[in-house]
Amino acid sequence: MRSYEPGDEDAIGGLFAQAFLRPMPENSWTWRFVDNPAGPGVVMLAWDGDVLAAHYAVTHIPISVDGHDGLSGLSGTTMTHPGYRGLGLFPKLATLTYDRMRESDMSMVWGFPNVNSHRGFMENLNWVDMWEVPTLRQNVSEASIVTDPSDNVAEVHSFDERFDRLWEEVRSQYRVIVRRDSGYLTWRYAMNPSQKYRILTYEDEEGLAGYAVFKRYRNELQVVDLLTTKDSSAGQQLICQIGRIALNEQAEAVSLWLSVTSPLHRTLEKLGFRNGNPVTYFGGLILRPDVLDDTVYDYRNWYITMGDSDVY
Repeated sequence: MRSYEPGDEDAIGGLFAQAFLRPMPENSWTWRFVDNPAGPGVVMLAWDGDVLAAHYAVTHIPISVDGHDGLSGLSGTTMTHPGYRGLGLFPKLATLTYDRMRESDMSMVWGFPNVNSHRGFMENLNWVDMWEVPTLRQNVSEASIVTDPSDNVAEVHSFDERFDRLWEEVRSQYRVIVRRDSGYLTWRYAMNPSQKYRILTYEDEEGLAGYAVFKRYRNELQVVDLLTTKDSSAGQQLICQIGRIALNEQAEAVSLWLSVTSPLHRTLEKLGFRNGNPVTYFGGLILRPDVLDDTVYDYRNWYITMGDSDVY
């Protein structure tokens, strides 16, 4: 068992194909774990001679906790060769990964385990279940989502310094939130090699008051990121514009993740949005109790969107 070294990429891609029965999207692994502006990921590999038997990794993710910058790791791309399953490689690699994370001042690991890995994270790695995140969705055939367009909403193609100003304005509204400055947003969405995202902004007389990032998945538009000032009207107008786009492009629904504690959640309920499937596990583990306390295990303290996951 050892850390990733340059040149391991071919073996990692081969393991992905064996584990998930599909090829790894081109450049997606390097984008996530090597080219991240926040820093390279922590990647541990288990080898049996020349055979890559297992892979565990976390993406370097900057977070803001009570308005202060910190470092964390998003768990993802957990995979084991079919011939090496049941040998306990996953928890061994994860334990080594968390040791490396502590050495790098990463205070927490968190993520969204799927139904196959959830039990292993909780029972073998002592993760804490923080929430089961529902999907908030509405069919666009219902007229309430498609209102008259707002002159404040525009589609843009990049993240500029306005997004930095918005981030500094709103970061203190949330106890725990992934850092959403222009550098992070550019890496996460504009530079993503395997997904194509679109960006909407909401401007008022004082400047940028909110944005939404969305993409099409099958027959729905998924709002993968949404950030606004305290005025929920910005979020409502952004979502309604995505509803209009969905109707024009013959998509059937608009979906997103949004905490039930958000005022915008109640606004969207009035428009006909309802929580439903899929429901996604959300959990984590504090690695530096000298830096974080148990209140970060309370989902109500987090601001989470689909884009915080490595799936969307």
